[in-house]
Amino acid sequence: MSGILLMTFDDFFVPEWSAMRGMFREHGARVTFFISEPYKLDDDAWRRLRELAGDGHTVGAHGLRHLWAPDRIAALGGDGYLAEDVDPCLAALRAHGFEAASFAYPVSRRDERSDAVLGGVFRRLRGGTGHPAEGGLDTLDEIFTPVAEVAGRRVLIGAGIDTGKLFKPAGVDDASVRSALVRAAAREEAVTFYAHAVADSHECNHVSPARLEMVLTQAAELGLRVLGFDDLDQTGMTSPTPV
Repeated sequence: MSGILLMTFDDFFVPEWSAMRGMFREHGARVTFFISEPYKLDDDAWRRLRELAGDGHTVGAHGLRHLWAPDRIAALGGDGYLAEDVDPCLAALRAHGFEAASFAYPVSRRDERSDAVLGGVFRRLRGGTGHPAEGGLDTLDEIFTPVAEVAGRRVLIGAGIDTGKLFKPAGVDDASVRSALVRAAAREEAVTFYAHAVADSHECNHVSPARLEMVLTQAAELGLRVLGFDDLDQTGMTSPTPV
């Protein structure tokens, strides 16, 4: 048994993700794309997303308008929130051939009630955590799950590894990212990362192609399998239990 990297990407940056198809293929990596604001995708973007899915990558949901789940559930109730932001996102994905089984929380905002509401719709949920004030990403125990348990974990917590936002550098450095990969390999754990656009610079959150290449190269060198969320249901892994 080896460790696992669950590399995920959020929002609607399909052209930028599609440009990385060769990199993913070269490294044997299968990743997860969580789509928000699907109305921003044109026909070419939907075509590119289908190509990515055809390559074996997972496509999940991230909300119609990227709304904060706990806040909207508090305001509208669970059914109201689903009708407002989740069901329309799923309908848009289904209209283009995608059945999303996973959901990523916008800005990682979640609580027990939102987990219960969304756990009734999706097989897996992804939350997130910030970079620790001291130490590397390897100190964030919540982003690691023993490989033997990962398929049965309904909520997976990720760490952001973007290199920048609004043309400003992000806080996490390359050494910290590597430290998490090393821990996952040494302890046979699954580690979850998230990023957004893939670009050297971008007006939105983004990871540079060079960092993405570094992550995938180091994962391969350490013997980590790079899998999408849907891959966790493969034979030999335990299915998620209800929230």
